[in-house]
Amino acid sequence: MLPRSTIESQGISADPRSLDRLRASMSSNKSAATQGVAQQFEALLLQQMLSAMRKAAPQDEFDQSAASQTFKGMRDQQLAQNWAQSGGIGFAKMIVRQLNIQENPSLLQQSPSSLLSDARLTARNIASYNAAAVAAKPAAGASPVAAFNQSGANQNAMPEFVRKLGSAAKSTAASLGLSPHLLLAHAALETGWGKKSIKAADGSESHNLFGIKAGAGWQGKTVDVLTTEYVDGIAQKRIEKFRAYDSYAESMADYASLIKRRYGDAVAQGSDAVGFAKALVAGGYATDPLYAQKLTRVATRLADQLGINGDLA
Repeated sequence: MLPRSTIESQGISADPRSLDRLRASMSSNKSAATQGVAQQFEALLLQQMLSAMRKAAPQDEFDQSAASQTFKGMRDQQLAQNWAQSGGIGFAKMIVRQLNIQENPSLLQQSPSSLLSDARLTARNIASYNAAAVAAKPAAGASPVAAFNQSGANQNAMPEFVRKLGSAAKSTAASLGLSPHLLLAHAALETGWGKKSIKAADGSESHNLFGIKAGAGWQGKTVDVLTTEYVDGIAQKRIEKFRAYDSYAESMADYASLIKRRYGDAVAQGSDAVGFAKALVAGGYATDPLYAQKLTRVATRLADQLGINGDLA
């Protein structure tokens, strides 16, 4: 959260009085008002850019409520305004110059060096963001586990769910020839990023990360849970028996054993989220007709957050 002093100096994007203040300043300080209008216009452009980027990014079912979307829109609006008032990417400065030229055409006779400098600044700002994004990606040809390790350099930027399970996911994924982020995405889909995990009637944690049911051959602990199954594409509520473990590491190990034994086509998929998801569904892992799409969407989103190249072999 921004410090109060920063918020007060930059202003709240939804403040209905901001337009009135701009109008009032036109008579007392036209230059400052022109700068303010240019910044507002740049903020609008930046907000549209952020909105377009968000719409283009993979979405998942855990983050699509109306309240969540409203909050994201307000956050993008405030971020765009703060960005513009802190210098933005140079559009406001160029707009001010163009407005000044309209009032004083003689400015066109001056050396264009300052305008070129502004253009170079804008280009450098845009390039710097692109360079930062490229720098966050692992080197081409890196293994899936190496890519995950590189992405983990900034631990504070990772979701708590990833930090908690990252180590276990890396060792398990290595034995399956998969990128750890695919295992984390699968666990995230099954547990709602850890917020909807399978629990016993007394509220104790089952540590079942992947929704693995307890068949007739399972000799370990179990929990009975109300779940949704699809029969001929129609959702039905059922009480099913699921496996319970003493730790997440035990859950990961059992998952690896299950994948090798029953879902061989999902092994050695590297970072291929689509191939991994389709192999699980083809093997009968889930009855949800949209399961492959949901898993792919979560894996893609997580790969973007961690800076993992989805094309890694």
